[in-house]
Amino acid sequence: LHGDDLHGDEIHFGPKTDDSVGFWNEFSLIEDFQDSNDNITFSSKFPGCGLVELDRYAPLLPEDRKTDIVFSVKDFIFSFEPSSWRFDVSEELNGCHQVVDFTDDTTGAPHIVAKSNVAMYVNEVGHNIDLVENVCSLEKPRSVYYYASIGTPMKKGETVELLVNYKEGYESMRVRRGYGKANLLGVKSDNDDYSRVQRNLAERISFEDSIKSYREDEVGSVIDFLENRVWDGIVSATSCLSLESAKNKCDVIRQIIARRRLDWTSRILGSHYSVVGRGGSHKEARHDEADSTFKVGMVVYVNNWMEAEDPRPPYSGVATVNNVFRDKFDRICLGVSLPGGKSICCVPEGVISEPTEDDFVEAPRRMHSNWLKWKREESHPQKRESRQLVLEKMRWDSSHFRNLLSCNQSSSDMHSRIMDSLRWEVSEELLYLLVKDNRLHHPLNDRHWCPISMRLLTRSLHVVADNIIPTHERKESSYEDVLSACAEKLLVILREATEAVRNILALDKEEAKENFLRYLAFHEKSVSECGTEQSSRYYLKAESEVTPHVSVEDCSKGQTTLDENFYLIHQVLFVTHALASLIDWNNFNNRGEGIYSFEKACQIAAIDLDLARRLQTEKSRSWKPLIFLPL
Repeated sequence: LHGDDLHGDEIHFGPKTDDSVGFWNEFSLIEDFQDSNDNITFSSKFPGCGLVELDRYAPLLPEDRKTDIVFSVKDFIFSFEPSSWRFDVSEELNGCHQVVDFTDDTTGAPHIVAKSNVAMYVNEVGHNIDLVENVCSLEKPRSVYYYASIGTPMKKGETVELLVNYKEGYESMRVRRGYGKANLLGVKSDNDDYSRVQRNLAERISFEDSIKSYREDEVGSVIDFLENRVWDGIVSATSCLSLESAKNKCDVIRQIIARRRLDWTSRILGSHYSVVGRGGSHKEARHDEADSTFKVGMVVYVNNWMEAEDPRPPYSGVATVNNVFRDKFDRICLGVSLPGGKSICCVPEGVISEPTEDDFVEAPRRMHSNWLKWKREESHPQKRESRQLVLEKMRWDSSHFRNLLSCNQSSSDMHSRIMDSLRWEVSEELLYLLVKDNRLHHPLNDRHWCPISMRLLTRSLHVVADNIIPTHERKESSYEDVLSACAEKLLVILREATEAVRNILALDKEEAKENFLRYLAFHEKSVSECGTEQSSRYYLKAESEVTPHVSVEDCSKGQTTLDENFYLIHQVLFVTHALASLIDWNNFNNRGEGIYSFEKACQIAAIDLDLARRLQTEKSRSWKPLIFLPL
């Protein structure tokens, strides 16, 4: 299916009365139903009975239909909340895979029509064997319906929870919410900051890769959707008002995060749009062609012309430009091909004009299609420029954010929730840069990083995040002051982490040492083929090359020596330096090395500089800054 206003069946028909029931509101509770006077029961298994139609699940509104490309962008922007309510249908939309969901395009949460329907309130069985599925979905090519199957006979007044099974396609969302199969093996839900960030980081990298595969028209459709369906609603909801009075604070916080994600997404979209735009069908024009109104490949109209030596009668009709050149009198002329495989070698530019729709009545269909395609491509440069301006409009505005916070100073809880959510969001952006540029591998993963290292990274990320999203205006501060304050905090966190490592390694008491050694331990899990956890152990990095890994228990008994340099340099120093390397410390006056440098970090942490240099990779010595802190 192609075009606009494809479907008109997303709204309900029927009388608008309080007692209207049925999918089309075609029945009346008063006129069409009578209460039974006996104790009759109902079951779908009884003769003459069957499934009970609950409602259409989706789509409920025309805008509930989206291509998978557009939906994936909306899903990312609203922190994957729309995925909780999506269904895939077999019918294509504009030549793409179609997704239906009933979430609002400005909040990512179910819209008002969905909240008035039964289907939204059907829960999911998940992997809970105590819950019984009693709702099945009928997936038609363009929509999804819910039906209840009542197995155990029910009397009037009895209730039963409606439960459906979303099957394997919903498993990633179950894990995020804490009741997936992986959660049974110890994987934590999104309530755990580290687990959520790792999942979001993987999604962010995958999301960028998907965008880079979009064609120009697909990027355009996404930008148009963001401008027409998303942007105004988010701006309105996150403007300077008291968020404490908002009906749903979770929706508003999600919208604030969405505004930040729009900034990140708009940069990725803009960069890719510039690339696919340059790779369009128009080649660089030759000198003669550049001087002409008409280009090679363009469909034109020839007005009553034929070359003098050609016996054919003058031609009037559509033609395709083969080449553009200048004749011996230095006039611009065109060589054109005519319908039927014939051509005219030299047509003066003055007798050629642009065709109209009526000129193609007797022309081949392919020539008409080429003309329409050319017309569309002619408008691309203007569209590209306009869409790039739309993306520029979606950039993050720190002054707006400061105004928003100032309007909500009286609500310490709301203020705190907003800041905490944004700190983690910006931390994800920073981790994305670290991972994509290979400066840090598997961040916040306890198989690769010990608790002290992960705590160091978290605190440092939040320091940088607070400088990227400043909560107060810094007019009186110079850029040097801002950088100095940020560097000082990073170095303090670095020093505290190195002191913690040294203090733990210096402990003698066995019991105390075992408890504190866990702050240096790595967590390794082994899972069997059938999916049940076989073992989970914590180990430390020993100094010995023969047995580099040692258990916490053995180490606490003094049976081995830990690799102090590994912890101080690889687990602490290199983590701080990887993050610090993202920042342009020289932005203000080329004296940034006095604010932060690798040498200064080693000095603060009391780490041997020569040893640290030898352990550095060649690439890490030439890392370039990728961000600068705003004033």
